[in-house]
Amino acid sequence: MKRIFTALLAFLGTLGMASASDIVRDSIIVVMGDKSRIIIYGENKEELKKLLNYDVNRLLKDVGGKIDSTSQRSTTRITLGEIDGEKYLEKVGIELNGYRITSSGDTVYYKGSKRVKRTRPWWQNDQDNFVISFGLNAYGKKEDLNYNPEDYDLRPLGSRFFSLGFYRNPTLIKGEDVALRMRLGFEFTWYNFMFEGNNVARKGPERIEFTEFTEPLKKSKLTVCYVTVPVMPTIAIRKGAVSHIGAGGYVGYRLDSYTKTKTQNNKKDHNHAGYWLNDFRYGLMAEIGFRNSVDLFFQYDLNELYQEARGPRVQAVSFGVRLN
Repeated sequence: MKRIFTALLAFLGTLGMASASDIVRDSIIVVMGDKSRIIIYGENKEELKKLLNYDVNRLLKDVGGKIDSTSQRSTTRITLGEIDGEKYLEKVGIELNGYRITSSGDTVYYKGSKRVKRTRPWWQNDQDNFVISFGLNAYGKKEDLNYNPEDYDLRPLGSRFFSLGFYRNPTLIKGEDVALRMRLGFEFTWYNFMFEGNNVARKGPERIEFTEFTEPLKKSKLTVCYVTVPVMPTIAIRKGAVSHIGAGGYVGYRLDSYTKTKTQNNKKDHNHAGYWLNDFRYGLMAEIGFRNSVDLFFQYDLNELYQEARGPRVQAVSFGVRLN
């Protein structure tokens, strides 16, 4: 029955069917033997095509039940109130190894009771991310006649960057193999500036000072903590080694700053202060992600680390890896 019904609808555009004067043009007559026929009527061809979504076998079964319940032998008019509902909508189903899976709407039914979510389209993957980033810090610019650069030089491997963030990546434009996303979220970042030599950062009355410590030091560093809001358009790539490429900007606000020293005999000291640092930071960022691997990032502060005329004219640069 379903094959006959589908074949007739497929040839609807090329076949003109009429076998009686009371049947209008947009209708189908299915003749079954000499004494049985089914008449399918629609206001137009589009309405007839919509009938492909209905389970004709189930519909005829219910009609047969209603005919059995009436004693009239003449023409009987039967109205099925649920014809526009989901009762007769055809479900797509498959059977494999004794299990039956049917689909209706956005839900997949497994064994008729357990619901399993559909696999999301590729461009919806990684919509939400908890991200851990770590890397190194450096100076992007280092020039000031009021300071000796050797006083605040950094140890390359000791000046570490660390952040914890949560990102949303809504898809703006989706394609077959690429999609445009917008990264939004927030992160807490820690900048560690570890100084070379035996100098210590101190907050002077008018500016930051770098003075030599009285004892030999294992380490001397300035740590600055920010809350940062990144905004980065990202191109997601469906296939290949590279999963995404992004470039954008960020703004941040300083939450805390402190110095830490550790002497040769392991004596530690912490001092919390403002150190004439700028409270706000902003800059540019870029990222490239590798499929099933880590992401590489680069950040460059556009404003200076210290307030104007209160410290060296330096800008922070960070680079490293991100783990999603």
